[in-house]
Amino acid sequence: MFGGISYIGWLHTILGIAAIVIGLYLLIKDRFIFMNTNLARFYLLSTVITCASSFLLYGATGSFNTAHWLSVITILAVLFALGLERFNIFGFLNVYLKQLALTGTVFFSMLPTTAEVLQRLPPRDPFVDSIEDPLVQSFYMAYVVIFGLFGVYQVIKIYRGNNIYGI
Repeated sequence: MFGGISYIGWLHTILGIAAIVIGLYLLIKDRFIFMNTNLARFYLLSTVITCASSFLLYGATGSFNTAHWLSVITILAVLFALGLERFNIFGFLNVYLKQLALTGTVFFSMLPTTAEVLQRLPPRDPFVDSIEDPLVQSFYMAYVVIFGLFGVYQVIKIYRGNNIYGI
């Protein structure tokens, strides 16, 4: 244990931050997460490992909580996107659903990360005491608006077919 956080906790934290930064980078750079790139593959793998490691941190939180459910949802979104990448299950909707699922993985990861950061920093006097704090809720609402509008943007861009990757 180092700094009050277990070694698995540190792995979870470092890999999770890397995943979120890369996920945001991919969305900002390309407006989509293209699964055939090495960076996207690293993003997906690190996201799944981070989510899975959250279950090993169960003892630190004292119970199975909302963050754990978001880990389950995130893993399911990754598996859903991988399935849609391989199989044309929904016809023309496949590409829409795949990209929304991949964007959703970043959104789902941002929620518990924001709450965790605000509850831990600064170390001696954290910004908030719980996820019910208005500051956390304000971040959540901002994420809903930003990712909601971004999802609409992605749908329109795919529909128009005006992207260089031919989604």
